[in-house]
Amino acid sequence: MRYTPAMRLDAQLRGESALIERIARQARDLPSLAQVTVVEAIGDDTAVLQVGDQTLLWTADMLIEGVHFRLDWIDARSLGWKSLAVNLSDIAAMGGEPVGALLSLALPPNQTADWLDEFVAGFMECAHAYRTRLLGGDTNRAERITIDVSVLGVVSGRPLLRRGAQVGDLILVTGALGGSRAGLEALQAGKGESVDLMSHFRPNPRLEVGSLARMLGATAMMDLSDGLAADLPKLLRASNKGAIVRRTAIPVHDAALRWAQAHNVDPVAFALAGGEDYELLITAPPATTPTLLEQIPQQTGVPLSVIGEVIGSGELWLESPEGQRESFGITGWDHFTV
Repeated sequence: MRYTPAMRLDAQLRGESALIERIARQARDLPSLAQVTVVEAIGDDTAVLQVGDQTLLWTADMLIEGVHFRLDWIDARSLGWKSLAVNLSDIAAMGGEPVGALLSLALPPNQTADWLDEFVAGFMECAHAYRTRLLGGDTNRAERITIDVSVLGVVSGRPLLRRGAQVGDLILVTGALGGSRAGLEALQAGKGESVDLMSHFRPNPRLEVGSLARMLGATAMMDLSDGLAADLPKLLRASNKGAIVRRTAIPVHDAALRWAQAHNVDPVAFALAGGEDYELLITAPPATTPTLLEQIPQQTGVPLSVIGEVIGSGELWLESPEGQRESFGITGWDHFTV
C-alpha cells in the first residue's frame, strides 16, 4: 500500500485562519454584558448569545468589488441575492432560522441609481424567499463597491457547533460540490466557455436542512464557503479530531465534472478545492445517519451523501477505492494566501 504523510491538523495555521486566530486571542475573556451570556464567539459560523431564555445567532460577511465579484461578470440583482444568501448560509450551519438583516453599502456615485435599485431588488428577493426582514444599515461613498451584511437569527434549543464531532461519526455533505468554482473558472476564461452560472451567482442557503439535521441528532455542522478542502479541517480542529474521506464518495456537481473533463483535471480535486458552494458539512453518529439520509432529501428535496468518517488522530486522509491513503493536501479558498 502506498503511503504518504497525512495532513496534520495540529500544524501551525496560515493565511486567513491564522489572522482570525490572532484577532480571537485578543478578544477572549472579555466580560459579558449584563443578562447576556456569550455562548460562542469567534471560531464558528456565527456568534451565539444567550439572552434570557432566547438563543440568538449573529453573523456578518463582506463582499468587495475586485475581490469577491466583478461588475462585468455579475448583474446587480444576482449580487443582491448573493449578498444576503451567504450570510443566511451561516445561520443554516447553526441549525437556526433568520430574523432580520442589516445592509451597509459603500458605493461610487455612478452606482446609486438604477444599479442600486436592481441590487436592492435582488437582496429583497432573497429576503422574501427565506423570511428575513431588512432592518436597517448604513451607506457611504467609496471608490469601489463594498457590501457588508449582518444577519440576526434564532435557534430553539442548542445550536449545532463545529466542535461537536465524535470519533466514529460519519461525515456528510448536502448537494454537490464544485459548481460555483466551475462558474468562476468559466468567467475567468472568458468567451467560448459556457457554464451554468446559477451556483456561483445565486447560492441557496440550506436553512431547512440545517434545522432538520440539528433536530435529528447531528453532532457538528458548518457551511462550505471556502471549499471542503479548507472547511473540513476547520471543523476537525474545532472538534480536536481527524478524518478519512473517501474519494469516490465526493458528490461532484455536473458543471464541475464537465469543466474538469474538458480541461483535463481531476474532477474530485477540482470539486474539493472549489469555494462558495454554500452546502452543509455535517457529522452524525452511525445510528443517526440513516434517518438523516432518509428524512433530509424527503422533507427538503436536497441530496445528502456520506463521504467519510471521523477518527481520533489529528490526521486527515483522502482514501482511494483500493484503500490507499494520501494526505488531504488540496487547498481551498483563502483570502490571504491566494
